[in-house]
Amino acid sequence: MATHSLTPDPWPLTTELTPGPWPLTTELTPGPWPLTTLSGLLTFGESMRPLTAAAAAWGVARGLRVFVVDGANRFDPYLLAREGRKRGLSPEQVLSRVWVARAFTCHQLVQLVQEGLPARLAGAEPALVILLGPCSLFYDEQVPLAERRRLFRTMMGGLARIKPRAALWFLQPDLPPQVANQHFGRLLARLADRVVPVRGEARGARTGSRGRLARPAAG
Repeated sequence: MATHSLTPDPWPLTTELTPGPWPLTTELTPGPWPLTTLSGLLTFGESMRPLTAAAAAWGVARGLRVFVVDGANRFDPYLLAREGRKRGLSPEQVLSRVWVARAFTCHQLVQLVQEGLPARLAGAEPALVILLGPCSLFYDEQVPLAERRRLFRTMMGGLARIKPRAALWFLQPDLPPQVANQHFGRLLARLADRVVPVRGEARGARTGSRGRLARPAAG
């Protein structure tokens, strides 16, 4: 499978995220942009549910196999179908090209990254892997912190092995304000080639620099 490295090509993808070197908009109008722009992207903040649907539909519209691992329980197939229709795809077309797996514990998420995704990617055509809520399940205080940290490191190793095989995009929703920040987001940023915070709804959203990942909302 081809490796997808990050390049500075412009590509529309979320919701008027400006300023920035490349506009992100849920419209994702037709264009020649390559998949390479998505490799190693970490997006965190608000509006992750519609952004995930837009990203998945965008990938399908470009002939990619899309894999979504949902660790935040926010993936919405109805939004995906709607985003597909914006791109001239029927619900059947877009849903048949998107593989979705949900994890409800950090142990399940690590198993998906270590075993489920590699098995699905083996021999597949160029793919886009979307990891929704990569840090969320590691804030489950019913699991000892030392165990969560060990599991997170294991997941990072699995993601590092996946990254050369497919375009990889992390979307991390904001954590509840009462959650003690264990800085899993900072650790995840080590795998990212670009970090984009998202603030606001479809209008007036903003992007920021990589350094802002240290904010508590990043996880």
